[in-house]
Amino acid sequence: MNIEGLAIHCLANELNTALSGGRILRITQPTRYLFLLRIRLTQQEISLAISIDPADPRVHFTRETRENPLEPSSLCMLLRKQLTDGRIAAVYQQDGLDRVLHFYVDIREGQGRIETKILTIELAGKNSNLILRRDGLIVDAARRVGSNSSRVRQIVPGIPYLPPPQRNRLNPLQEKPANIIAAIVAQADLTLDKALMSSLDGIGPFGLAELLHRAGLDAKRKVATIEPPELTRLLAALTGFLFPMGQVPCAAFVAMDNNGRLLAVANFEPQHLAANRLECFVSLSQAIEFAASLSAAPKTNLHQETAKKVRVELEKLERKSMLLGKEMADSQKAEEFRRQADVLMTNLHLLRQGLTTVRLVDPLDDMELDIALDPSLMPMQNIQRYYKKYARAKRAQELIQIQIEQCRQDILYLEGIALSLTDLITNQEVQEIIQELSESGFMPPLPRSRQNAKPSEPRKILLDSGSVILIGRNNRQNDLVTFKHAQPRDLWFHTKDIPGSHVVLRNQGVSPQPAEIEKAALLAAWFSKARNSANIPVDYTERRYVKKPSGAKPGFVIYEKQKTLRITPEETTVNALLQDKVKPLALR
Repeated sequence: MNIEGLAIHCLANELNTALSGGRILRITQPTRYLFLLRIRLTQQEISLAISIDPADPRVHFTRETRENPLEPSSLCMLLRKQLTDGRIAAVYQQDGLDRVLHFYVDIREGQGRIETKILTIELAGKNSNLILRRDGLIVDAARRVGSNSSRVRQIVPGIPYLPPPQRNRLNPLQEKPANIIAAIVAQADLTLDKALMSSLDGIGPFGLAELLHRAGLDAKRKVATIEPPELTRLLAALTGFLFPMGQVPCAAFVAMDNNGRLLAVANFEPQHLAANRLECFVSLSQAIEFAASLSAAPKTNLHQETAKKVRVELEKLERKSMLLGKEMADSQKAEEFRRQADVLMTNLHLLRQGLTTVRLVDPLDDMELDIALDPSLMPMQNIQRYYKKYARAKRAQELIQIQIEQCRQDILYLEGIALSLTDLITNQEVQEIIQELSESGFMPPLPRSRQNAKPSEPRKILLDSGSVILIGRNNRQNDLVTFKHAQPRDLWFHTKDIPGSHVVLRNQGVSPQPAEIEKAALLAAWFSKARNSANIPVDYTERRYVKKPSGAKPGFVIYEKQKTLRITPEETTVNALLQDKVKPLALR
């Protein structure tokens, strides 16, 4: 998610308006790159997410809750000590429309003295950082940069903070239009896009593409070839492009492709993109939060490490499946070996020792067949050699088929595990997944200190009718939902031939209403690998028709007498049903 300097300007205005006067209650660090600040305002509490992930730098308000690691990092403890109970005085953007935000936090020190500390967030891709400053000096940073890494700018405790290097460019929000045109025209030898990039602050490649699209100009034209009417058109497009950025909050847009994958986040409508889906938000913070939810990133370090290991194992299995497929193709020669042996046996009287090849007619199809022979062997020995080749190839086919089926089952199993790791789950649920993977031979076991926590419980949703929907969020919970909490005549739901959660509709012995069945099927489709698809087939049957084969992996079942619904889940409908996130509740 690349956010340009002009967007950071809008974001700074939003944050300053919303957070000024707010008191920092709590600071957590769920992952290496993610920090959460809980802030109390006059009438409410809000959470601010700060991500310095090189691939996903962002700052925005969030409604999402994250589980704290068992042990906070030293930086997190320092931030708590230095900033907790401080009041946010202001939020500013670094001069020059740079992708840097400064949070000024007033702290009451001894004898009532107020001291201002600055939390600086640099949203600069691979150089993104979070830096705490006091009295102009760096207290500490998430990424320390020594002289060995950079001769231009160091970020280490105890030295003065220097902002990222700036180039002498014009601020399009403050500069007179005539000066902007003059700066562009002065670079006659450059192409139009390069002239704009070197003249204006805060606009990156994405913003320039939009600006030139609105002006109807080719980015690669030389500035010297641009006529005065075209410059006037460019200036008009720039004025219209910049106008909404003076509003607080500033409307923002998220562009996605046909598969729901993120294309861009912008504080303007990206007319130059051929986006299949465009979502509009009243503020940039809301747009960034929505865009961040599309990535479904792991929520804790343990979560992240486990998801990575599962991906690695899946890649190994997929490579193995390809190799087995090739071996199976090679083993298909078994029938050819048997055919050659049969033809040799039929024409035994024509064979003699010393021949290296022989051309014979296959009596089954009257076709001539060239067969290689070992000249050192007697005719019958050559025939036996071909029958042995056939037997070996046939056995290999059977063994390879068994391995292919086992590989397919392992891939389906790990795809289900990977699905369980895409959503917000607790550390305990992650630990249960690791334990399961360990028992299945895919991962080493957890340390003993992590194996004695209270087992997690499935999710529980109480419907207005009094019926209850149970959702398993890992394989252990799936087995729990299906074989412990469900009664024989409760309805059981699962996506057809697609990895997903076990969902049970407990109807207290009363026939469920069609609306309840549809809600349970909707949740089964949502908590499946096909979440972003349309017309997802969801099977449902009574729990008594669901069986677990002997020796089957956790979460694997077979079922019969099912009916099938076609479901297209919508996020807004699901979120309303989940009532601001499903939480684990004790089951009675």
